[in-house]
Amino acid sequence: MPHTNPNRTRFRFCPSCGCNSLDPDSVKSFKCRECGFGFFLNCAAAAMAIILDHQNRILVTVRAKEPGKGTLDLPGGFAEPGESIDHGLVREVKEELNLDIFDLEFFCSFANTYPYNCVVYPITDMAFTCKVRDFSLITPMDDVAGFRFIPVHDLDTGMFGMGSARNVLEKFKKAYSKQLQQPNP
Repeated sequence: MPHTNPNRTRFRFCPSCGCNSLDPDSVKSFKCRECGFGFFLNCAAAAMAIILDHQNRILVTVRAKEPGKGTLDLPGGFAEPGESIDHGLVREVKEELNLDIFDLEFFCSFANTYPYNCVVYPITDMAFTCKVRDFSLITPMDDVAGFRFIPVHDLDTGMFGMGSARNVLEKFKKAYSKQLQQPNP
C-alpha cells in the first residue's frame, strides 16, 4: 500500500456483523475479515469563498472551533448530502457571516484532510470568487469567532490554519498580482 490509511486505528468493528475484524484495505477503505463487508471513507466536498470588498481587501474569518481554532480561514464549509457545492457555499456564508453571496465563479480546488474527533476525513476543497452587495449586516455566527478584511498583498498565509486555504490564497495572490500588472484596454 503506497499510502497508509490514516484511520487504521479508529475503525475496528464491522458495521455489518459487529465483529472486531475490520482492517484497512486501502488508504480510504476497510474490509471485514469475518463477513467480507467493505467500508469506504470517500472524499467530502467543501467550498471556500474568496470575497473582496470595494477596497480590494479579502474577507477572512477567525475559526471558533477545532481544527485550527483561533487561526484565520476563508468563509465556507461542507456541502450537505443532496446539496450542490455552490448552494452549500451560499448557505455556509449566510450561516457563518449573515452575508448573501452571488456571482460565484470557480477558482481552484485542492485535496485536503480534515481531522475531527479522532477521524481524518479526506476532503476536496473548492474555492470560488464571490461578490457581496452589502457588508453592513456582517455578523460572525456559527463556527466563526470573528472576521477581518485584509489587503490581498498583505495576506500572510502562515496565519491560516487549514492547508488548503493557504494553497488557495497563495494561488489567488499570484493571480491577483498578474491581474494588477496587466494594462487596462
